[in-house]
Amino acid sequence: MDKTKILIVDDNPENIFALSELIKADDLELITANKPEQALSLLLDHDFALALLDVQMPDMSGFELAQFIRGIQKTRHLPIIFVTAQQQDQNIIFKGYESGAVDLMFKPLDPYIVRSKVQTFISLDRQNKLLKAKMEEVEFLRKRAEQANLSKSQFLANMSHEIRTPLASVLGFSDVLVQEDLGEAEKQDSLAAIRRNGELLLRLIDDILDLSKIEANQLHFMKASFNFDDLLKDIATTLGLKASDKGIALEVEAKNPPGLFYKSDLERIKQILLNVTGNAIKFTAQGSVKILCYIQPDRNHHDRVIFEIRDTGIGISEEESKKLFQPFSQADISTRKQYGGTGLGLVISRELAKSMGGDLKLISSAPNVGSFFEVSMLLEKSQGTNQTIEQKVESLNKDIDLQGAKILVVDDVSDNRLLIDRYMRNTHSEILQAANGLEAIEIMEGHNPDLILMDIQMPIMDGYETVRRIRAAGYTKPIIALTAHAMKEEGQKCMDAGCDGVLTKPARRKELLSKIQDVLVT
Repeated sequence: MDKTKILIVDDNPENIFALSELIKADDLELITANKPEQALSLLLDHDFALALLDVQMPDMSGFELAQFIRGIQKTRHLPIIFVTAQQQDQNIIFKGYESGAVDLMFKPLDPYIVRSKVQTFISLDRQNKLLKAKMEEVEFLRKRAEQANLSKSQFLANMSHEIRTPLASVLGFSDVLVQEDLGEAEKQDSLAAIRRNGELLLRLIDDILDLSKIEANQLHFMKASFNFDDLLKDIATTLGLKASDKGIALEVEAKNPPGLFYKSDLERIKQILLNVTGNAIKFTAQGSVKILCYIQPDRNHHDRVIFEIRDTGIGISEEESKKLFQPFSQADISTRKQYGGTGLGLVISRELAKSMGGDLKLISSAPNVGSFFEVSMLLEKSQGTNQTIEQKVESLNKDIDLQGAKILVVDDVSDNRLLIDRYMRNTHSEILQAANGLEAIEIMEGHNPDLILMDIQMPIMDGYETVRRIRAAGYTKPIIALTAHAMKEEGQKCMDAGCDGVLTKPARRKELLSKIQDVLVT
């Protein structure tokens, strides 16, 4: 803590010296003046805890100086103690208090009384400073909370817009499909619009979940070996169509040797690159978006992989760039209205990159010139696998043959049961349905299905309890949980209850068939 300042004013240097020696301490800074004019100047330059004023001085008395002090806004509440050799009588005391003093001390001074009185005002000053600091801190926190509430309110309003817009398309085109006079091309266009907007809604929900995981410090990664060349090819293919639709070029250049394999969370890496490069394409009306990738060997069997993403888009001002990586914020509200989006993509991508030992940085940007982002991550080298993306896609596109297999679908929502039935239509399996846990147990006991697809959140009896009772009854065949809860701990809870696998809703057909193949066919 800074030293407490005390002002001593006396026209006699010997008196100043004597009083200074009497009250000096390591935590005090004593500042002196032998003229009232000098004292007034010091009062404007310093923050004093106490002023000790001599009463009898030439040109201006201590009483007059005190009245000046009380007339200045900065010092109007400064405690003043008069020090005088005049006879102690009621007139002097009255005049001292009338001039604005808090106390008077009469010479000869009693050292104990002087130190006690001075210490009282030193303690008061320190308490006032602590209180002021606390009040400033409270005010700062209040303003920050107001700003956070405003940002979240704006975010929620934007989220409402972002959800309702694709939802309107999903519901609207669903209504269009029930019209009997639609041609085949119109039906396909409607179905494509429903699928496209459904994907958009799913990405939006995933972003919100990722943000909540980041704030709760619960990000998790699923590591597996992958081919780095396939990653770049996948990014180029996925975003190439988006760039082509806008009439701009997407260039992907790799300065790394072919055939590299790494062990990491491929989906998270794609999420980062699709977010950053997707933004670059979104905000570029003409010109190009370029991705340059290069490798820097690192320690302990790891490589530092760096992606440079450059665009010729609208760019970002220096002021807007300060809000770029803040949750619930976007660079500019007008930009958000024009281009859409929640403002979460870059926030999430940066945290993902940091969790992989790297970072996401805005290297440079200028309005109407473009932006340059750098993504880095530390990846573990791997021996990999010989299966290519094309081979994986081909295997997933093949319908599995489940001739004669009985599959029990347990879900309280009839539309969800109908969807699974349609998914499984070409697998030649027999689909049994149950609307709750009690029905599931009854059907299991009567039909002994080869596989159970179990919803978790149901009335009467939830999926956890249903699985536990089914297992307790001696059922040993596979059970796959289908849950709308996307948190990792929910998946673990399903496994603990007795499930052999977990799928998060909405489960895609390929994803569902692949999981069934894992637990039933192999």
